[in-house]
Amino acid sequence: MAEFQIGSSEWKFKLQKEINEPSDPEFAIDELRTLIKGDIFLKSRMDDAFMLKFLRARKFQVNKAFKLIQNYFEAKEKNPKLFNLIFPSKYKVFLESGTVFMLPHRDQHGREIYVFRMKKVLSGISIEDVFKVNLMILEVISEHPETQIAGVIGIADFTEFNWSKHYQFLSPYYAKKSAEVVQESFPLRFQGFHFINEPLYLYTVYSIMKPFLKEKLRCRVHFHGSNFNSLHKYITPNILPTYLDGNLEFDPITWAQELLSKEQYFQELGQYGYNR
Repeated sequence: MAEFQIGSSEWKFKLQKEINEPSDPEFAIDELRTLIKGDIFLKSRMDDAFMLKFLRARKFQVNKAFKLIQNYFEAKEKNPKLFNLIFPSKYKVFLESGTVFMLPHRDQHGREIYVFRMKKVLSGISIEDVFKVNLMILEVISEHPETQIAGVIGIADFTEFNWSKHYQFLSPYYAKKSAEVVQESFPLRFQGFHFINEPLYLYTVYSIMKPFLKEKLRCRVHFHGSNFNSLHKYITPNILPTYLDGNLEFDPITWAQELLSKEQYFQELGQYGYNR
């Protein structure tokens, strides 16, 4: 598998053809920054890197990027309990359990790969906790230029799903909230969602949220059951861990340490938002 790297022909193609990034994005950045300043109730990060990730998420359509920024901060305003992400250390034990993490290698398209393992969920962890940790992960990877351009894919592994222990994690309410984040209020390109050994009830949850999904996102949802070969048609086993029938030996605590090191980043992020 060819490695996706900055400066490669694949990188340049994604910049120019997939997200319409101009050779000099400064004009679009300044235009977006002017729109933000016009929203008098909003206190936002104003640095170039912050502007750029929203522009890339909306293929350099400045007005749409501005709307995404407004949605991003409005979500925080309307749901402070869910979007207060100041202390990753609060979830240290959960993070080190290997329930949620990013894999160390990108796929052949340069996309980062998120993994959720239901069997690793700890007792005492709520779906609200999982939702917040997922948001923290998205915040961190949204700072990666490669990921802003290539996007992210998710794998949810329901192996050893236990209804009495895990039913809360199939909440239609939180599924709908997640869809809102993915589609309307987060600066990332979500390129695929893969479910392994999914329980039957998951199809019911998906049928409830499906009408709220845009067509392009529906086409990116894949249910594989116990067929790992089906998953491998999308993601090569060379970069997948052994429990997904891959060849990679990987300790997810590496990712946990990366997220835990971002405490100051999240505290600084917490100072921004709407004040009205």
